[in-house]
Amino acid sequence: MRETFTQSLWSALSPPAPEFATLAGDVSADVAVIGGGLLGLSTALHLAEQGCRTVLIEAAETGFGASGRNTGFVVPSLRTGLGPSDVRALVGETGDRLMALVGASGNLVFDLIARLGIDCSAEQTGWMQPAHTAAMLDVLRQRQLDWHALGRTVEILDAAETAARIGAAGYHGALFDPTGGQINPLAYVRGLARAAQAAGAALYVRSPVVGIGTQHGRPVARTAHGQVTADRILLATNALVDGLSPSVARSIIPVRVFQIATEPLPAELRRTILPQRTPVADTRHHTFAVRWSPDGRLITGGLVLPGPGRFERATTIFRRRLARMFPAIGAPAADYVWTGVIAATTDAMPRFMSVAPGVDAAIGCNGRGVALTTALGREIAALYAGRLEPAAFPLPHGAPIGIPAHGIAQLGPMLWLPWSNLRDRIDSGRVL
Repeated sequence: MRETFTQSLWSALSPPAPEFATLAGDVSADVAVIGGGLLGLSTALHLAEQGCRTVLIEAAETGFGASGRNTGFVVPSLRTGLGPSDVRALVGETGDRLMALVGASGNLVFDLIARLGIDCSAEQTGWMQPAHTAAMLDVLRQRQLDWHALGRTVEILDAAETAARIGAAGYHGALFDPTGGQINPLAYVRGLARAAQAAGAALYVRSPVVGIGTQHGRPVARTAHGQVTADRILLATNALVDGLSPSVARSIIPVRVFQIATEPLPAELRRTILPQRTPVADTRHHTFAVRWSPDGRLITGGLVLPGPGRFERATTIFRRRLARMFPAIGAPAADYVWTGVIAATTDAMPRFMSVAPGVDAAIGCNGRGVALTTALGREIAALYAGRLEPAAFPLPHGAPIGIPAHGIAQLGPMLWLPWSNLRDRIDSGRVL
């Protein structure tokens, strides 16, 4: 059982990380990006392709955070409760632009992978969201109508078709989006890093930024051994913002998520469980999500209450969930278990924030980051390059809004998880 980032399933399956230098000395750029995850790399790549002098600074190695540790779902959707009409109600006309971007994000990821020739086990096999109650199927039917109004084709599957595609009964139906799919996220990150460098961006790793200030009227990002002065700085650290920007840190709730990957399972099981290799994330309060890995393992995960033996408890909980959904698998070992931190917001909406003159931050994908961060990076690059008017950007742009009683609010996931499991038990009559 392997627990760390460097021994996750994705690390075992991915090509080695590219070699980049550590920042030393003074560097000048049009745009400095802090954070070498999907958002930072997508932004850097698209900026460099548009001729902007771009520098990216990463504290550890590219993909070290949630970008290289997630389940690898490519989901062209926000969280369950946020469809096009919900987002429009929250932010008005901007919401339509955001949902148009979200709806196109699945194809954007797979088109980018094809264009750049990234070897990351990309499978555009669609994404499926099964309804665990009849009421949630009604929500998904309305979601289908909302997407159709925006010109997107998504399907509603009946209970029988849903059972056939999952290999398990019990769901009332599902929403199926053919533009979604799955990837090896760490290999994708590393491929983006190579592509960004090839396009002309300068990438520096093992260079934690210790402070952001100004110099001669321009923002500057300082590390222990150098600094980058730029016209614009983008904080793309997601939940790992730490003390770099307290105002950004107070605007999100960090949530620790665990993943497991089973031992490789027999071919006959792979023919009956998710036979079309479509990743699944259902509508439960504590979402049940599952997919096949490139080497024939089932991958799943979720939240685990804090306390001793957290990795062992994660293994037990998620193996039990898998066995209850797919009894035919028996009790396979979990060869890999790993963890990472995502950034959650109170309304499950992403944020684009103005932190200081010339300094922005984008954060808060709430566990739907692979497609969304890739798409947002492209839009931020277009904005900084002057090819997108600020009024056309798909998110509001304002100062960070702190979460009241932030210290207490960070305990929310610990309270939310037992409540969610109870609600799921009431809804379905069993716990997964």
